[in-house]
Amino acid sequence: MPVQDPVLYAVCDGEKARFMRYDGHQMRTIHRLDAHHHPDENGMLTTSIKEPKSDPKELTKERFARTIAAEIEKVLAQNAALKGLVLAASPHVLHDLRVMLSKATMKKIVKTESKDLTNIPDHEMFSHFDRPATGWPQLPR
Repeated sequence: MPVQDPVLYAVCDGEKARFMRYDGHQMRTIHRLDAHHHPDENGMLTTSIKEPKSDPKELTKERFARTIAAEIEKVLAQNAALKGLVLAASPHVLHDLRVMLSKATMKKIVKTESKDLTNIPDHEMFSHFDRPATGWPQLPR
């Protein structure tokens, strides 16, 4: 049975997000989100937002960051084996997530990377995370 890393890796930008786990061999995507293909609070797709005196792209990104934060909270709550969280996101998304996550979830953050890694394939993702910096033991490759 492969070694299961006790960390959830969230890799995000303003339009896409992946939640990943290290399975003892490589990083694997366990969940994906897309800003243009998820229901908002009303169950409607958020493909266009029209509000007076607002930038629709910025509103979509803000709502998507809220969705990402809610999904992180949900995944961590549903899986007690997850002891840590690593966030890798573009700087503005990383800021938004830090504001939106609960205090309990913020305490689980072991590392943040201010980089957009959303287009890196799973098999190349491991090299982008500094395992010793996360505080978890080095796992065999």
